Amino acid sequence: MATPDKRKHDSLRHDVPMRPWTVLAQDPGLINREGGLVTTQVMVPAERLERGPKGHRVHVIDYDASADLFYRSRDIEVDTDHYENVHDANALLGDCYFHQQNVYAIAMATLHRFECALGRPVQWGFRDGQQLKIAPHAYADANANYSRESESLSFGYFPDDNGTLVYTCLSHDIIVHETTHALLDGLRPFYMKPSSTDQAGFHEGFADIVALLSVFGAKEVVEEALRPLIEDDGRIRMENLAPDKMADNTLMTLANQMGQALRGVPTAALRASLKIQPDESLYASERYAEEHDRGELLVAVIMRAFMATWYARLLYFNNEDKLAYIRPKLVIEEGCTAAEQLLRVVIRAIDYLPPVDMTFPDYVSALLTADIQLNPDDSKYGYREILLKLFRGYGIEPASRSRSDGAWEPPPNASSLNMSGLHLERLQREPTEAFRFVWENRDALGIDRDAFTRVTSVQPVVRVGNDWAILRETVATYVQTLRVRAAELSRLDIDRPPGLDDDNYEIVLHGGGTLIFDEFGRLKFHIGTGVRSSKQSARVRSLWERGELDGRANVGVRIARMHRDRVLRRPISPMGVW
Repeated sequence: MATPDKRKHDSLRHDVPMRPWTVLAQDPGLINREGGLVTTQVMVPAERLERGPKGHRVHVIDYDASADLFYRSRDIEVDTDHYENVHDANALLGDCYFHQQNVYAIAMATLHRFECALGRPVQWGFRDGQQLKIAPHAYADANANYSRESESLSFGYFPDDNGTLVYTCLSHDIIVHETTHALLDGLRPFYMKPSSTDQAGFHEGFADIVALLSVFGAKEVVEEALRPLIEDDGRIRMENLAPDKMADNTLMTLANQMGQALRGVPTAALRASLKIQPDESLYASERYAEEHDRGELLVAVIMRAFMATWYARLLYFNNEDKLAYIRPKLVIEEGCTAAEQLLRVVIRAIDYLPPVDMTFPDYVSALLTADIQLNPDDSKYGYREILLKLFRGYGIEPASRSRSDGAWEPPPNASSLNMSGLHLERLQREPTEAFRFVWENRDALGIDRDAFTRVTSVQPVVRVGNDWAILRETVATYVQTLRVRAAELSRLDIDRPPGLDDDNYEIVLHGGGTLIFDEFGRLKFHIGTGVRSSKQSARVRSLWERGELDGRANVGVRIARMHRDRVLRRPISPMGVW
């Protein structure tokens, strides 16, 4: 059992007491040398809990719709962890109280991780809802899903080939994956709307990445990954830690072990993604033109970046001695640190993405910008160099082409923007004040006058870098909606999709932008896409081919079906017939 991770940056970012809760480190397929289940402890913000567990952000409701059965929950005892020293498989797998604790603690730890990375509280994706409901035994099915409509996460269960019940609520990465869907929906709600292949694949790929990096941030899992590499004298040969060897051997072995019982999301993403070798033609190829495959491409880049940054950290500490062998303890510590730091950048980049119609090139620039703003000096480990090189290795160039580092450019006319009548304190908190800024500067910002425009969020943030530097910013987003007839597309310089012959067919166009202000209210970045942007032709054609051009498709249902298809290993139709 590992001791709880008490790194200083978390306690500094959130001045709240924390408590350790025991959870499974990965899933029941991960067994330690003694034959017991591998558990770990996650740090969760302490709060007054009721039966469920039920707290102010997460409420576990253990109702099984398939069996019409409601499971009882345990009375919560403050600062008592009933499973701290329990590793027996039968004791944990058959204990519904542990199942309830597992989903609550991992969901809360994921929420806390997002809030630490973003430097502010994060809302769930559903309107005016404070508590995310979680059903650990929701239905008899090999699936798990997030639903905005029911404000919930639902985890299924199913028999394996031997007839033993497999519970998705006992998979660390599946819980993080679904919780990430709920958090990303709160941060970028328009990403659930039909758009490009990139945006549809991003929801799945991003959830996979957060899940996998969270799992590899646990020392117990990293130790398991390294076990085959440890030689008789207790050391690891340095050359065996090179990224290519790790991908082809150790991590692949671990991923296969993880997926023996839970065949599907997101452990399958690790197995599939590590097989995708860098090739500059992949991003634009037909092979990765479908949403599910496009998401796996994103996972491939980030997980290879994780292995490369892990190795870069080891090279830094081994630079002077040039040792042929290295101690496993150092390898484990650096692996966990690399996973944690990369995960913070992956999450923080969301604030530097447009609120609608994102693409993978946008995400590359967002990643690089997010890290530059907080950690300008990247010379020690070269995280940004690694990320940029790997994205380009898969054919994904940054959206920002004017800078050699791929980061977003500041707006060229920032100094001439009209700030008269604006109040700094209100601009940092109030949507109406941010809307006034948009209104006064709509021409300078290139905002379409004919579209309906609204400010969707204003969030002040305080972030702490790796060197304890403090960054204060305000992140505001606005969204535009324009409804047009097919006959009007040419007037907007948007190509009509082949086969769209009805001139009166109504089309919903979206645009919008993310505004990043510094602590003095000056505009640092304007990241967005207009309703008449060059991206609209490709977006309209993609939606028309998938039957989603009217904007009424339920992407939440599609995500749930995508999960089921991954579990059953069925191919997904490129035409969007789910």
